[in-house]
Amino acid sequence: MTSELTHQPRIAEAWRNFVNTGDVDSSALRPEVAASWRRSKEALVDPKDALGRLSMGRAGVDALRESHRDLIEVARPFMSSLYRFVAGSGFIVILADEQGQAMDVLGDEDALRRAGLVNLVPGSSWAEHHVGTNGIGTALASASPLQISGYEHYCERFHTWTCSAAPILGEQGQIVGALQMSGPSTRTHAHTLGMVVAAAEAVRAQMRINAKMRQLTLLNDNLNKMFLITSDGILLVDDRGIAQRANPVAEGILGAPMAAAEPGGPYTEPIYELVNKPHYFTQMLGIGKPFDDIEMTLKTRGGPVHCLVAAKPIHDDEGNISGGVISLNPSKRITKLISRYSGSYATFRFEDILGNEEKLRRAVELASIASQSDSNVLICGESGTGKEMIAQAIHNRSRRVDRPFVPVNCGAIPRELVGSELFGYEEGAFTGAARGGRPGKFELASGGTLFLDEIGDMPLEQQVALHRVLQDKRVIRIGGSAVTQLDVRVISATNKDLLQAVARGSFRQDLYYRLNVIQIQLPPLRERPDDIPLLFDFFLAKTGSRLGSEVHEVDPRVVECLMGYDWPGNVRELQNVVERMVSIATDGRIGLQHVPEEILSPHADAERPAPAVAPAAWQAAGQETAPAARFADFADERRRMRRLLQQREQEHLLALMQKHGGNISRVARELGVSRNTVYRRIDKLSARDRAERATR
Repeated sequence: MTSELTHQPRIAEAWRNFVNTGDVDSSALRPEVAASWRRSKEALVDPKDALGRLSMGRAGVDALRESHRDLIEVARPFMSSLYRFVAGSGFIVILADEQGQAMDVLGDEDALRRAGLVNLVPGSSWAEHHVGTNGIGTALASASPLQISGYEHYCERFHTWTCSAAPILGEQGQIVGALQMSGPSTRTHAHTLGMVVAAAEAVRAQMRINAKMRQLTLLNDNLNKMFLITSDGILLVDDRGIAQRANPVAEGILGAPMAAAEPGGPYTEPIYELVNKPHYFTQMLGIGKPFDDIEMTLKTRGGPVHCLVAAKPIHDDEGNISGGVISLNPSKRITKLISRYSGSYATFRFEDILGNEEKLRRAVELASIASQSDSNVLICGESGTGKEMIAQAIHNRSRRVDRPFVPVNCGAIPRELVGSELFGYEEGAFTGAARGGRPGKFELASGGTLFLDEIGDMPLEQQVALHRVLQDKRVIRIGGSAVTQLDVRVISATNKDLLQAVARGSFRQDLYYRLNVIQIQLPPLRERPDDIPLLFDFFLAKTGSRLGSEVHEVDPRVVECLMGYDWPGNVRELQNVVERMVSIATDGRIGLQHVPEEILSPHADAERPAPAVAPAAWQAAGQETAPAARFADFADERRRMRRLLQQREQEHLLALMQKHGGNISRVARELGVSRNTVYRRIDKLSARDRAERATR
């Protein structure tokens, strides 16, 4: 028994004096009790008649318990442990919420009956401003554990009780409830409070563990979702390097689902047996050395696959290497993603370049030779002559074909942004800089080709920086200090005379010679009139297919007009003119009325019947044959081009069908068309194939 009982007469006298006069005998009371009495009096609590306030019925108690279910589930085992220590002694154990409302009460029958006399039952409020000084209410009000015994209670009906209470704190230190043990005041003992405090701390610790477990469960669920939906192929391997788990992307790369693992397959052999650079994996599994973005060739069921591979070791609790996580990225998909981010794909090949004119063929031949080296190339030609097409063809025939092709239009970038666009920038480099910074085009083109279009429009001050990067083969982002080594092939293009620009001082001479290692000169369309019928027919078939407007008849005099025009916009202008004519020729026939006025006006006499067409324009262009006859000579070429287009369309569609296992939705998504369009193309190709077999 505690000596607290010996002080009860003095406390009783102090209580009577305070109730009658409001004066506090500080010598008889602990400071926290005296402060609580004052708060109780200010709250107008009736010291003679107050009981636990019954603030809710059965439904309210159920709702209260449901809203604090986690706390109750954690606290109940500790309440049971406390009760086992005091069972049969008249003590009960109470759990209250943060407002002091009793939620759960444990005790034997007699103790619970006695507690019921003062409304110490679930659903009653023991907030200090309701029932005055008491264990639960005052512990919550003072945010500290304490013991209230006998006459220390503000209300007379509780003077036969002793209450030891402690707040329960949440993960962030906030009060989420209170735990109390109450019994006869004659059995007051200081150790009781220690037991309650220990139990409250245990409840808090268990709640913290449960919260961490929920976080870990959520994190594990999210990681599992990321594992399944990430665009990278992910393998988890054990300490032998054998795959234990693979996400769907990895299964697609390896060519087999993990559930169908077979002896000698990719899931039964160590990963280092499946690649051409095994030492990276043996070091990772042996000494824990991670690696990033290493190009490897991976043996799969479908044949070799070129991948960018990264791997990190996994350690157990003792720090030993227990396996690793491996990321697989097929190189072509990486190139496609980078190309999407930088704005373009390298789609054209040398086979796509149409024309038989000698100057053009020499330019194409030189470009083909240039594709086999890493020397800088300068492509010169008027706007619309196909400079980027040549650049893409060079890239696609080079050793860099599986790496990015990144185009930059130097004339379209605001003067003040050229540097950040080319070289990138770090976070905070300037006002408006993106969080985390951004790589420049040189970094995006790493390992591939950077195409600098309209290089003659680059500001002079940025030419200095560009020359330095080309010379040193390294780049530093604006606002940064880290050096990035470059492996980039640079192709430039211009429609200006750069030597004149050098003479005027608007283009640096050293940069000109740095870029102009191999110069390719593309002729304008007016210097290759013989190619116009071929190009016209190609664009006619291509545009008709794209717009769904097949043209089945063309007035030969249309071609005469096209061949006699100067084409200041070159091939690009011709393509646009063809699209215009196809769009407005609603009956599938293209005649002179569909030719733009600026092209038709020099040939007003073409309104006469076709046989009477004067050949002056053709003779002036060095042609000896009348246009109608010359156009007829291209009939075979037209049919050949249409067959070629149909063949390529069929090959592309079949390749996509094979790639996606016949899944029409995926094929349509990649083509950017509806599923019905894909079905129509399949039907058209099937009908075409049947017709061809019938004529054999």
